[in-house]
Amino acid sequence: MTRLANSAGWDVRDKPEFTEIDKIIQKVIKKLDHRFSGSADDLVGMQPCVEELEQVLKINPKDEDVQVLGIWGMGGIGKTSLASVFYDKISYLFDAHCFIEDVSRSYRDGSAIAVQRQILRRTLEEQDLDKYSPSEIAGIIRNRLSSKEVLILLDNVDEIEQLEQLAITPKLLGRGSRMIITTRDEHILKSYGVDAIHKVSLLNSHDASELFFRKAFRSDCPSSSTCMELTPSILEYANGLPLAIKVLGSFLYNRNASQWRDYLERLKKYPDRNASQWRDYLERLKKYPDRKVTDVLQISFEALQKEDKEIFLHIACFFRGEREEYVKRILDVCGLHPHIGVPVLKERALIDIKNQEIHMHDCKKLVSGILVAHF
Repeated sequence: MTRLANSAGWDVRDKPEFTEIDKIIQKVIKKLDHRFSGSADDLVGMQPCVEELEQVLKINPKDEDVQVLGIWGMGGIGKTSLASVFYDKISYLFDAHCFIEDVSRSYRDGSAIAVQRQILRRTLEEQDLDKYSPSEIAGIIRNRLSSKEVLILLDNVDEIEQLEQLAITPKLLGRGSRMIITTRDEHILKSYGVDAIHKVSLLNSHDASELFFRKAFRSDCPSSSTCMELTPSILEYANGLPLAIKVLGSFLYNRNASQWRDYLERLKKYPDRNASQWRDYLERLKKYPDRKVTDVLQISFEALQKEDKEIFLHIACFFRGEREEYVKRILDVCGLHPHIGVPVLKERALIDIKNQEIHMHDCKKLVSGILVAHF
């Protein structure tokens, strides 16, 4: 009891009980601070990627210099989800930490100072920051963050200027600190000088099937049905892109599933309305891709220069699977300067170069079909 009496705690004498309980709860929540664990149902195939990031970022030992990790990949591939899970797992190791969601949107809605204030509120618990000027905010960052081991995650950076204007460089952070940046543009990471770049891969066939089953059937092991026969066609369209798999699976879940209980018994006697709807939807997707998928991919397209847009559309319509040098010669004759344009498309994860051939995800090809009529 003497040892317990000497422990630090809360003095609740002559204070409203409910307010003190609330303070204790908030303190415990802050200590635990697992913000993203509730989304575990969608995190198929994530654990190996998280373990790989732990090795790349060298979380232990903690006496390392400051390191910056870039997470790069096409829109809808799961960069933010991966970063969120990784952040959730390692954030407790640092003196302070913050996750700044969608940096590009924050810049559109405000400016660099809005993001800086978010960082200071979450890492240093600074209040009343609105009264400080931009130069004063920058001074607080320089003087205060250097004394702490911090974890800063900047999600969806789409311009190098966004990082430069933050005035938060690795040299300003305390020893052992870590920065994580997610982006669709590899060139931003190279320009900023990150220590390592992790390219997020498409889901393999096993993980793609598991994610689709969870969305379309609400089960990891769905029962046999005619719909199961259509699953390979749906997954072939999605081609391992998590966003496409989630959108398609959620749309197809429980479509006209009345009398599902008797479905298997009646299959031989009655037409399968459920399966026919899936067939119609699949055929429609080939002509009119789902807007939730195309809108995400179109953001990357709209950020391109005019000539790079033309190169993207030429590749999507005519040159998928062709040799890179052959394509560059043709585009060069067209005056499109492909020796800079093709690398730009690769850096923004809009194309891949494999075995000296140019490849493109099927979803991007469908996006190009929508755009070409308006270009």
